[in-house]
Amino acid sequence: MNKKLFWKLCLSISLVSMALVYLTSEVSLMVERKMSLISTEAKHQMEHYRQQADSLVQAGDKTAIAQWLEDLQDKEDTFASIIQLNSKELVPIVHTDYTPIQIRLGRNPDWEIHLYHDNPFIELPLNDGQHYLVFRLPDRMMPGQYWPITHMFLHLIVPLLLMVLVSFLLYRHLMKPLQELEQATRQFSSGDYHTRVAPRLNGRDDELGRLAVTFDEMTAEVGHLVETQRHLVETQRHLIHDLSHELRTPLQRIELCIESEKGAHYSRLKREANQMRQLTEDALTLAWLQNESPELRHETVDLVGLLEAITEDCQFEFPARQLSLIVPDELELHDSSEKALNMALENIIRNAMRHTPIASTVTVSAWVQDAHCHIQIQDQGPGVEAHYLELIFKPFFRTDKARDRDSGGFGLGLALAKRQIEAMGGQINASNGAPNGLIISMHLPMSHNDQTLSISMPLSVKEA
Repeated sequence: MNKKLFWKLCLSISLVSMALVYLTSEVSLMVERKMSLISTEAKHQMEHYRQQADSLVQAGDKTAIAQWLEDLQDKEDTFASIIQLNSKELVPIVHTDYTPIQIRLGRNPDWEIHLYHDNPFIELPLNDGQHYLVFRLPDRMMPGQYWPITHMFLHLIVPLLLMVLVSFLLYRHLMKPLQELEQATRQFSSGDYHTRVAPRLNGRDDELGRLAVTFDEMTAEVGHLVETQRHLVETQRHLIHDLSHELRTPLQRIELCIESEKGAHYSRLKREANQMRQLTEDALTLAWLQNESPELRHETVDLVGLLEAITEDCQFEFPARQLSLIVPDELELHDSSEKALNMALENIIRNAMRHTPIASTVTVSAWVQDAHCHIQIQDQGPGVEAHYLELIFKPFFRTDKARDRDSGGFGLGLALAKRQIEAMGGQINASNGAPNGLIISMHLPMSHNDQTLSISMPLSVKEA
C-alpha cells in the first residue's frame, strides 16, 4: 500500500528536528562566545587602572601603591595586587623545537571568559616588563550578564517558535485538501452533484489525493443515481396525474349511470363505486405525501371543535357504540392543517369504532404536556399482536388478510394518518391497552402561545 504521505511527514519531521538541534547548538555556541568577551568599556577601565599602576611603580612610592590598591579593592569590591615577577632558571632548560611556555598570573582581557565559573584573575603587564597588575575581574565587568535569559530563549523560545512554524506549514499541507473536501461535501449536500475535488489538488498523489479521487468517484455515482431517481419520481408524478384523471372520469360516468338506472343491484353498485372513489382518493393523497414530503403547518386549528364534529359524525355512523370525548374547554393548534388533521383523526376514530364491540366505548382524549399536544384514541377491540404494531402504519397492510372490504377497508387509513401527522411535525404510534383494545397516540408540537393558553385549561368529559 502506498504510504507516500507517511514518508513525507516522517522525512519532514526528521529533517526539521535534526536541523533544529544542529542550528540551536551552533547558534547557542556562537552567541555564548560573543557574550563571553569583556566589553570595550571594561577594557578601557582596565587600561586606565594599568596606567595608574604603571605610574605608581615608576615613582617607587610603596605607600602610595598600597593606598591605591586598597582604594581599588574597595571601589571594585574585589582583590587587586601589583606583583613583580623575576624569572630565574634553577635548572638549565634544554632548548627544543617547542615554543617556550609563557607563565601567566592571570588571563588576558581579550580572552573569552567562562560564564559558568567564578570570576577569573586578569593580568595586566606594566611597561617595565617585570611588574603586573593582577586583580579578580569585578562583577560589573563580568560578561554574559544576560546569558541565562539568552540561553533560555535560544533553547526554549526559538525552538518552540520554529516548531510552531513547521507545525503550521504541515497543518496547511494536510488541511488544504481536507478543506477542499469539506467545501465539496457542502456543495454536494446542497445539490451540486457535479462538484469534484481532485482537480483542485493539482495532481496530488498521496493518501489525501487518493481520497479526493475516491470522493469524486462517489459523487459521480451518487449523482447518477440521484438523477435516475429524479427521473423516476418525475415519471411517477406524471403517472399519478394521468391515473387520477383516467380513474375519476370513468367513476363519475359509472355514478351517473347508476343514478339513471336504479335497478335491483343499485345499492351494491353504488357502494362499489364509492369504495373505488375512496380508494383512488386515498391512494393519490398517500402518493402525494410520500413523493412531495410537504410541511402542513400553515393554519390555526380549533382542536376541540374539530374533535367534537368528528365524534358527532362517527357516533351517528356507529350508533351501537359509545364514544367518550375528554378534552379541555379550549385548545388551539398553531402551525397545523385543519384538512390533514381532520382526515387523520377521522380515519383513526372510524377505525376504532369499527373494531369496538357493540355497546362498548371508544375514548378520545386530548391534553397539553411538555410543549406537545397529546391526542389519544382507545378502543375496546381485540387489539393487535405486538409484532404488528409498527406494520399497521404501512400502506395496504391488514392484520387479517381474509377480511372483506366492508369490515377492514383497504389498509390505507392509518398509513395516511401517519404521514399527515408527520407532515405537521408530529409523531404517531400504536400500543395495546389493558386488558384489551388498541391505543393510537399522537403528539403534535405546540408554539409558546399554545402552551400558555392551554396548559392550565380544565378537562371536561363530553359524551358524543
